[in-house]
Amino acid sequence: MKRLIAIALSGALGLTGLIVTNSKHSNVPVLKVANWAEYIDDGTESGTPMIERFEQWYKEQTGKEIRVEYSIADDNEILYNLLRMGDTFDLICPSEYMLMKLAVEGYIQKLPASFYDATNPDNHYIRNVSPFILDTFSNNVIPNTDSTWKEYSAGYMWGTTGFVYNPEFINETDVLTWEIYNNPKANKRITAKNNIRDTYFVGLAMYYDSQLRSLKQSYENGLLTLREYNTQLGDLMNDVSQETMNNTKNVLSGITDNLYGFETDEGKQNTISGKVWVNYQWSGDAVAILDEAEGLYEEELDESFVPVYLNYCIPETVSNLWFDGWAITKDCKDVDVATMFINFLSMPENVVANMSYIGYTSCIGNKEVFDNHVVENYSAEDGDETAVAYDLNYYFNPEYNRADPTTKSDDYVFYTPLSNTKRQLFAQYPQETDLDRCVAMRYFDADANMRANSMWSDITFF
Repeated sequence: MKRLIAIALSGALGLTGLIVTNSKHSNVPVLKVANWAEYIDDGTESGTPMIERFEQWYKEQTGKEIRVEYSIADDNEILYNLLRMGDTFDLICPSEYMLMKLAVEGYIQKLPASFYDATNPDNHYIRNVSPFILDTFSNNVIPNTDSTWKEYSAGYMWGTTGFVYNPEFINETDVLTWEIYNNPKANKRITAKNNIRDTYFVGLAMYYDSQLRSLKQSYENGLLTLREYNTQLGDLMNDVSQETMNNTKNVLSGITDNLYGFETDEGKQNTISGKVWVNYQWSGDAVAILDEAEGLYEEELDESFVPVYLNYCIPETVSNLWFDGWAITKDCKDVDVATMFINFLSMPENVVANMSYIGYTSCIGNKEVFDNHVVENYSAEDGDETAVAYDLNYYFNPEYNRADPTTKSDDYVFYTPLSNTKRQLFAQYPQETDLDRCVAMRYFDADANMRANSMWSDITFF
């Protein structure tokens, strides 16, 4: 992966220079897109940024010109406030909880039914989307509505949260439990995220530990179906009642003395340098951290460089399953152009280019992506005695049915070094059973949001 993870926030804001303002193009229709920093191929390797390639492709397809105004938002809350204050975009890329909030509050519109016509060869998204992603988006209902994520959003990137850890100092068994936050081995060597949503999730996981273990046991004993298990996990991990929030606040207040600190981006370099041994992280950033620590970003390594081999772990009771997806705003001037942009990004060659630059995992999962990204990057070399089979049927095989073993195909199984099953490959594509215990966060309503912000102020004051 070539994504540079140490970029300063001020530098990221400078990427708004991608917006074209040339007056010669004043009569050309504009597609206004808002996305996150470093979240689309900038042309470092190809020579042409993805945005420019779309403009060229659009003209080839339609004979017309289009200009993309590409803006950067720092986070979901800033994007929400921009929309609330009247800023207009055609296409945005919110995370799952913000997608739900925007749908409920009427800021986004449903994708047209024609977008999901798989018989149309131009509908690259529905023809190439991972069956796991399509199932997830089809079965997650937006609270207070009868609509699903699929109706409002096309998946872009996804992942889990977990711990990047240094196995020289921390054992995997230590980070399989959320109690690592109270573990003396990690004293002043562990981080939490400097935002209320991710850290509240940590607190809930610690507070509900016994209930989570009981649920897992019931599921493994066949007393709960997978859907029942996921539903009950999701209810626990989205509990914002006053009592639960008070108890979770006490849990989080109790771990602050053990923390190296609350962090957003600085934890990456601190983990690589060895100041931090356990870094709670989004899986995409975990891949970037592991890559940089290993020296994969450097074309020529300094003779003094010593690689550090870090691992990634998803806790055994529960973790977060997150998604970023494209949504069309209620103010979109041309829905057809917006859907063409999504479909362009869903073409396998563009998917691979984006993943190679970003380091995150695309929601597109077909055989071409499997071969040209997964197998290309993670296959074991001939003669590697540590090589093990890694099965990704659940993600890439459109015919796969978990309940029917005969639907599994060897075409989606490959051999990888054993170390990859705890490192970059695992962070990008966990095994199917690891995702059983991962759930999405829902949005806070106004009352819960007010109480959460008050709780967060009290915690970070310590």
